[in-house]
Amino acid sequence: MENQRKPFAANNKNLLEHALAPSFRWLIATALDDSTMTYGEVKARLEKEAGFSTVFATRVGFVAGALMDRIQQVDAAAPLINVLVVNQADRMPSKGAGSFMARRFKNSKLGKTEYKQRHTEKWRDYFQRAVAEVYSTSAEDWANLYHRVFAVELPQDLIAAEREKRQNGRENDFGAGGDKYGQGGEGEFHKALRLWLTANPHKIRRSFAKARTETEFCLDSGDRIDVVYHLDDRRIVLEVKSRISNFVDLSREVY
Repeated sequence: MENQRKPFAANNKNLLEHALAPSFRWLIATALDDSTMTYGEVKARLEKEAGFSTVFATRVGFVAGALMDRIQQVDAAAPLINVLVVNQADRMPSKGAGSFMARRFKNSKLGKTEYKQRHTEKWRDYFQRAVAEVYSTSAEDWANLYHRVFAVELPQDLIAAEREKRQNGRENDFGAGGDKYGQGGEGEFHKALRLWLTANPHKIRRSFAKARTETEFCLDSGDRIDVVYHLDDRRIVLEVKSRISNFVDLSREVY
């Protein structure tokens, strides 16, 4: 497609018809990875994968806002997934996200054009609150919302494929990824404990009962975490060591 003329110019009509659904899929995968997408990354994928000719960065903000508007027409209380589209410099959304956060958190000041620039740390606090809601939402709930918004099924294997695509080309550090468990692979005691922790967050603490849980969670750094509990206000990260781990094995995780 890159060597052919692209079918869509980046005008409002085309963006509304052809950019919202793929952007939502990419942002769902990003949300489940506890990550963000820069305006440049969204622009590049719209041009490379969604058939658009040149998309200017300002148009990406239009896409993110229009997507959230459409989502809220179906579910006014839906997590603000549009805040995952961020500037590369400060890793926060631009002022366009302010109106959505203003309504969500009942603070009209957030919708003012100059608020982010004048009150950067307060803006960051509200952004982090919005992001926590997004990250705690399950893949099943996102798929259900996608279906309600676009009247198209979003299978879990497609979500998984999008998440895997995000990790492609990222180099795993030593001791991460496929090499995480060393030459001998993962031991039976380690695996059993890892899976038990994933299935039983309430056994660790009752307040964790409703957490979205994942195992072998891939970070953007290339590292892989044994178990993660995604809560509304924070992430709990667990690195598993079984009963046969020795002191060296235990101390290594400090690094």
